[in-house]
Amino acid sequence: MRRAPSALVSIGGFGVAVAALSVATTATIVLVSPAPPAARMSAAEAIGALRHPTPALSRQLAVEPQPGARAPALEALIASHLRRPPSTVRVTWLDAAGSREERERAQPAARAGARQGVPMIFRERGNGLFERLDAARDAASYRAMLLGVPHAPFALSVRGGEGRWWRVAPVRPWLTVWQRNVLASLIVTLLLLAPLAWLFARRLTDPFRALAGALESGAVAMPQGGPRELREAAAAIAAMRDRLAAEAGERARMLTAIAHDLRTPLTGLRLRIETAPEPQRARMIADVERMQAMIGEVLSFARAAAQPPELLDVRPVLADIVAGMPSHDGALLLRDGEPAWISAPAPAFRRAVENLLRNALDYAGGGTVSVERTETVVRISVEDGGPGIPAVDRDRLLRPFERGESSRSRSTGGAGLGLSIVRDFAIGQRGSFTLTDARGGGTRAVLELPVA
Repeated sequence: MRRAPSALVSIGGFGVAVAALSVATTATIVLVSPAPPAARMSAAEAIGALRHPTPALSRQLAVEPQPGARAPALEALIASHLRRPPSTVRVTWLDAAGSREERERAQPAARAGARQGVPMIFRERGNGLFERLDAARDAASYRAMLLGVPHAPFALSVRGGEGRWWRVAPVRPWLTVWQRNVLASLIVTLLLLAPLAWLFARRLTDPFRALAGALESGAVAMPQGGPRELREAAAAIAAMRDRLAAEAGERARMLTAIAHDLRTPLTGLRLRIETAPEPQRARMIADVERMQAMIGEVLSFARAAAQPPELLDVRPVLADIVAGMPSHDGALLLRDGEPAWISAPAPAFRRAVENLLRNALDYAGGGTVSVERTETVVRISVEDGGPGIPAVDRDRLLRPFERGESSRSRSTGGAGLGLSIVRDFAIGQRGSFTLTDARGGGTRAVLELPVA
C-alpha cells in the first residue's frame, strides 16, 4: 500500500505552490503592463491653468512661491508672454529631472553656436524638410512654439495683489499608474489564491471533522483518511477506546460478582440477627437492609449499563415512571410538552429518572417533571420545593457515597449512589447533569441528553 504523505509535506507543498503562484502572477502582470508615462507639461498649459484650473493642473493662492531649483529660461519666457516683470514670475522644478533636462538642452545649443540657454526650434517646411526658427527674426512664431514644448513637471508661481502668489502645479494622484498596476496584480493574485486556499483547507480539515464525528457518535470504525499523522492518531484513539471499554466492562463484571457474592453472607447474618435481643436486633436488621439496598443498587446499575441503546420516546416513558412511583396523589406532576426522542439503554434511563424522582419525594414530598427539546438536546428537569442544596455541596453530592446533611437519618438516608448514577448515565450518553436552584425555592435537577 502506498504510504500517505505527512501533514508537513502537504502544508509545505501548499505554501511553496502559493508563493510560486503569487510571484508568477505578479511578475506577469507587471511585465505585461506598459510602464507609466513620464508626467510632462508645457508653459502654455501652466499659463492656461492660471485662468482656468484643469484636472491635471491645480491653482492655489499662497504667501510664498514654490521653493526649489529654478528655471530661468522658462521664467523669462512666461514673464514675456504675460507682459509682467521677471521678478513676479517664478518657475520651480518639482524634481531633479527638470534641471537636468534644461542642462542637456543647453549643451547642443552651445555647440551649435546659439546663445546659452536659448533652445533651437525647428519648423517643418514640407517634403520631410525642416527649417530653424530665428528667435530674433521670427519672434512671435518662435515664442508660440517654445511655449508648447513639454518639460518635466514644474510649478509656476505668479505674484498677484497684496504680495501673494498664485501657484500652478501638477495634481499628484494618490496612486500612480505603476502603483495601480501592482495593486491590480495583487488583487488578481488574491482572487486566484482564495478558492485554492479554501479548497485545500476544506480537504485538509475533512478528515479531522470525520474523526470528531466518529468520536461524537461512538462509531465502531474510525475513519482512515487524511495525512499519515491523522491516521496514526485515529488508530491510537480506537485502540485506547477499546482498551477503556474492556477495562470498564471488566470493572463492571468484578463489581457485579462482588455484590452478588455479598448477598449470601448477608442473608446468613440476617438469620442470626433474628435471635438477638431488642433493641439491638432492630438496629442490626436496619443496617443489614441498608447494605442489601446498596448491593441492589450496584447490581441494578451494572445490569442497566450493559444494555444496548435503543430509541426512546421520552414522554411516555416518563409518564410510566411517574405513575409507578410510590407517592401520594398529585405529589409528582408531569407537565405537558412536545414529543422528544433519545437513544439510550432503557433500563439505565429509567433508573436515572427514578433516582431523581425518589430524591424529590424523600426530601421535598414531591415535585414537577418537565421536558424541553431543542435542535441538539432533550432537557429533562425535576423541580421540588424542598430545602434546596447549597452551591458548595452540589459537586460533592454528585460523587458516589456522598450524602447531604438532611439525609443522615435512617428514614431518608440512602447509600449516596443516586445522583452519581444519574451523572454517570449522562456522561455515558454524551450529555450532562446539573443541580441548580428552583425558581420558587428548592432544587432543580437538569438532565440533558442528545436528541436522537
